Amino acid sequence: MKAQDVILSSKVLHLRELKGEVERLKADCQRLRNENATLKEHFDLALVAAQDLRALDADGTFVVVDGWNQILGNDRLAQNRAELLAEARRRVAAHPADFVWIVYDGEYENSFAEGRVRVSYTGGKGPQRADDFIVDFVRMAKWLGLDAKIEVVTGDKELLKRIKKVRRDAAN
Repeated sequence: MKAQDVILSSKVLHLRELKGEVERLKADCQRLRNENATLKEHFDLALVAAQDLRALDADGTFVVVDGWNQILGNDRLAQNRAELLAEARRRVAAHPADFVWIVYDGEYENSFAEGRVRVSYTGGKGPQRADDFIVDFVRMAKWLGLDAKIEVVTGDKELLKRIKKVRRDAAN
């Protein structure tokens, strides 16, 4: 092997390393783009929900429902979205000071309110968007000193663990 072959081999190796680094950077850039889009999509929903939380009566509870989990999960409350909405209506009828917010993953952002019940679809693509949104909402409420008024309804143990961590970490 000649010196020129050694130099060429090292350049080829370096080029492969650079290509790998470019791919990692592209993936990081795409992840950040997705996060930015998610934040943009969720900001208005979070502002409206924060206003609902602040307007809650002193004895009221702000119930955040992990929508698809309560329809598709093992410990579900309903068989479909209409049943889950009916369950939310029953909750506010029985507890007039409460507010119920059902959060679903959905490709297109959308939200509507009916009295003290709000239904929101997160918009965007990717896994766990509703979970991430719910955790971020609880974190925001913790910063405002209002998280004790929030009850999260889900059978998702990982989501509950994340919320517990937010509440514990924000307290320290």
